[in-house]
Amino acid sequence: MRNLRWIFVLAAVCASPLAATADAPKISPAIQAAVDSPDRPAADKQRDEGRRPAIVLQFFGIRPGQTLIEYIATGGSTAEVLARVVGPKGKVYMQNTPDFFTRPAGPNGMSPTKLVEDRLANNRLPNVVRLDRPLDDLGLPPASVDGAVMNLVFHDMFWITDDHVEPILKNLFVTLKPGGFVGVVDHAAPAGTGVEYARKREGQHRIDEEFAKKKFLEAGFVLAKESDALRNPADDRQKPFFAPEMKGKVTDRFLLLFRKPKSAKS
Repeated sequence: MRNLRWIFVLAAVCASPLAATADAPKISPAIQAAVDSPDRPAADKQRDEGRRPAIVLQFFGIRPGQTLIEYIATGGSTAEVLARVVGPKGKVYMQNTPDFFTRPAGPNGMSPTKLVEDRLANNRLPNVVRLDRPLDDLGLPPASVDGAVMNLVFHDMFWITDDHVEPILKNLFVTLKPGGFVGVVDHAAPAGTGVEYARKREGQHRIDEEFAKKKFLEAGFVLAKESDALRNPADDRQKPFFAPEMKGKVTDRFLLLFRKPKSAKS
């Protein structure tokens, strides 16, 4: 399906671990303003060079007025940028499983509950709705959401569910409007490894790109396009992103956009 690929031609190696792109897309004013917002936490902005949120959101087609859901949003850094793009006429469901809030504090000393509460404190993101629901039961009306974002978390769904992601994708398919999209970014595992690198919480936290595509296609989605914008050929695809030897580096990542067919019934 190479004809679907949103090609990014490598032009030069820059200071970032990712290569510069000569064919980068024009970023919409709404997305650029959201990424550049002075109200975004400094810690969020520090990760922008590696994550390239403007390019990712442009690829997904995020725009004002949309209703979106971010899966496994954790502390909500991506949910915040999405919310700033969709604006006051849009809405972002910030989904986390109830189990997320029982986890111990992270390296920064903050509990999951405090991370989420601080993100949403003082109504600073009025169009974000906290959604503490199971992955396979969002509790949202059928055909009520324009799009979903899975930012570096699709692999997590396998160890969380013991490899049973089908009910998650089925619930999402029903929740999306016909023509709705799913944007997926994830850490690439070696080709042909399937779910092996995603199966354990203490594992590599990666997933085989072709295997990921297969799961969405089996659930009824169609692959609309894909991008090389987050590729890093220097990554050997073996280590988890949090490994000590990965400090200061970025993983090789794939970037995919799926759609629910417009003719599909919820």
